[in-house]
Amino acid sequence: MSKMWRRLCWGCVTACLLVGIAVSAWLSLTYEPSYYREIVNLPRRDREANAKQFVTSSLQLSNDIRNESLWEAVFSDQEVNAWLAQDLLTHFAEHIPPEVREPRVIFETDRIVLAFRYEQLGVETVITVIAKPRVPRDNLLELTIESVRAGILPVYADGVFDRIVGHARSKGIDVSWKRRDGYPVVSLFYSPNPQRNDVRLENLQLRTGQIRLAGRSEKPLEEPKPSKPLSRNVIQSNYPSTNRMNQSESAGSPPL
Repeated sequence: MSKMWRRLCWGCVTACLLVGIAVSAWLSLTYEPSYYREIVNLPRRDREANAKQFVTSSLQLSNDIRNESLWEAVFSDQEVNAWLAQDLLTHFAEHIPPEVREPRVIFETDRIVLAFRYEQLGVETVITVIAKPRVPRDNLLELTIESVRAGILPVYADGVFDRIVGHARSKGIDVSWKRRDGYPVVSLFYSPNPQRNDVRLENLQLRTGQIRLAGRSEKPLEEPKPSKPLSRNVIQSNYPSTNRMNQSESAGSPPL
């Protein structure tokens, strides 16, 4: 076999390997988990029923926060996902980064799985984030990010977090992130009711398929007065919502 022919063969083999690697990387990046497809493609009738239940439970929670000293609520991930599909873009589109579409959640014991479509430079992938939440003090939610994947590929997520957190802060949401013990930790300070500075979120629990929120309203109880239940429009604009951290907390947040 001539030297020229051997070079040609090696060139063909190298080209095939490069193409194979590129195709494998593309397929890995654009892989869509089956659970995400099932959630996104949930029949419209089921979505409407679950979204209605989510709004009903949210209305009840908001009224309990206004009128009770202790309050709690339980939501299923099916209800949350139905609301995300039905109402998120209608009422909160301006708070979603343009690169992000169709966010969905799965609740597991002590873990939350967040998945969403993410498009950049003409490439669309499904980002999957596994996080462990906790409430270290009243109204402060911390999410320790245990893994981030684009398709099936692990992602060094600093750039993604910078974009999403930067967009959220530009919309008045008090959120920041930093690394702790090698893991990204997202901190979100908020109040379940922006008109009441005495409202405190004290506990958040995750079980398979459910999330439980609990807290208190420290305002002294007054003589009960009849009031109309909050409407769907009111709940969409007021719950959940974000507040600014106080000056001391802001000073302690690491720069992005």
